[in-house]
Amino acid sequence: MYANSSSSSQPVSSSTETSRRRNEPIGSSSWYAKMATGWGAALDRQADKTVALSEEMASGFDNPGAALQISAAAHQLSFLSTAAATTSNSIAQALETLGKKQ
Repeated sequence: MYANSSSSSQPVSSSTETSRRRNEPIGSSSWYAKMATGWGAALDRQADKTVALSEEMASGFDNPGAALQISAAAHQLSFLSTAAATTSNSIAQALETLGKKQ
C-alpha cells in the first residue's frame, strides 16, 4: 500500500497502512485509544453531574430529594468506572492471549 492514491511510490509501513487507507493522518488514535477516550468522556460527564448536584446541596438546596439525586449520580459514576475498568482489562487480556498465540 502506498502513502496516498495519487503518485507516491514509497511503500508505507504496516503500522500506518491501516490508518492511511482510512484517510486518517499519521499518528491518529487507535481504536483502543478512541474507546478509552469515549469512556473518559462518559466518566467526565457523570462526574460533572455529581459535582453540580453536590454544589447545589452545599449552597442550601439540602432536602432529602437532593441527597438521593447525589447518591444516585455517585452510584452511576461508580458503575461507569467499574465498567470502563472491566472493559479495558478484558480487552488487554484478550490482546495478551492473542499475542501469545502468534
